[in-house]
Amino acid sequence: MSDIEEKIIDIGHEIFKGYGVDDITAQILSILNFESNEISMEELAQRTGYSLASISLKVKNIEQFWSIKRISKPGSRKTYLYMEKNLIDAFATQIRNGFETELNIAKTKITPLIEAYKENATTQEQKIKLQTYENYLSEINKFEELIRHIYHQINLLKENQI
Repeated sequence: MSDIEEKIIDIGHEIFKGYGVDDITAQILSILNFESNEISMEELAQRTGYSLASISLKVKNIEQFWSIKRISKPGSRKTYLYMEKNLIDAFATQIRNGFETELNIAKTKITPLIEAYKENATTQEQKIKLQTYENYLSEINKFEELIRHIYHQINLLKENQI
């Protein structure tokens, strides 16, 4: 790997650390993000200096959120990884896999609980808690509107890319 490639990986590491992930996760994401082809987990372990078991565990925890695909090659027992390079699609996937999960859970599970709580909130403390719960749900509804707007903008960007 050239000096420039190493510097780019280092900068990617710094960028991914900004997402609040740990050091090994940031290294994995940076390498996968800037690797033009799929890479075996063994090579990823070698390049990061972490064990194959550590790499496997971290990848399992992040693959859905970060659009990482596992690839099997005929005749090989190795697992290869590939990260989506289209930033627009990757961003849409992160929203779908992260924020939409919270929205769906909040709307389907918390809403009926708030309604039930509302009927039984008699003390001042319960009424304050109810207000907190209702505020959360209100924010969730606003957030859902924001996500719809983001998806619309993503679609417009994609249309202009083609």
